[in-house]
Amino acid sequence: MSKAITRTFAWGVLAVMVGGAVSGCSPQSDRRAAPSASASAQPSASPSSMRARLELPMRLGNRSRFFHRPFLFAVGDNLEQLSRLVDDPRDAAGQVYNGETDADYAVLVGAVAGTVRNEEATLDEVFRLFPRVREVRAVDPGPLGGVARCGNGRSDQYHITMCAWADRISVGTVTILSPKKRLGPPGNEFIEIRSMLEFPVPGPDPRSVKNG
Repeated sequence: MSKAITRTFAWGVLAVMVGGAVSGCSPQSDRRAAPSASASAQPSASPSSMRARLELPMRLGNRSRFFHRPFLFAVGDNLEQLSRLVDDPRDAAGQVYNGETDADYAVLVGAVAGTVRNEEATLDEVFRLFPRVREVRAVDPGPLGGVARCGNGRSDQYHITMCAWADRISVGTVTILSPKKRLGPPGNEFIEIRSMLEFPVPGPDPRSVKNG
């Protein structure tokens, strides 16, 4: 990306990702996922039976890692918010990937591993953190399971699609920026990106075993 496009991209995504402050809503940084009426009917996964290993690939398809401070600031802020939505957060991973041309889109990814006791309520909280992301609808979470949704936002010049997932062992977001409006939900692209970030593995967190 050119420097001019990069700078506009960065401020555009920040405006949407911190949309609560921009639109006059207070960021809900101190809120955890509130239990819903159906929470007791959902069995909680045992933290000792499964955990999530998070990884950040060097490349995301044809996109390479993009080390640009405003983008990374947005990703870091997102991780801080997500970590408040899980019990006993064990790991966090976030990165920015850019396209090969100015017309291509950039992707911001972030995930936190921990214990999620109510997937739907947690996903509700994720999208409450981003009130300017609208038209939110359920999408296929893919083979990793859990629940997932995608929504659309708009900065002054760019279109933003944000997808989020919550399963028993992690919560994460995939934010796609594009100069052109995307046709339909990301679908398989979101599933593919998530599968490159999250890896469920059996057994307790090695750190808890070491510390025990």
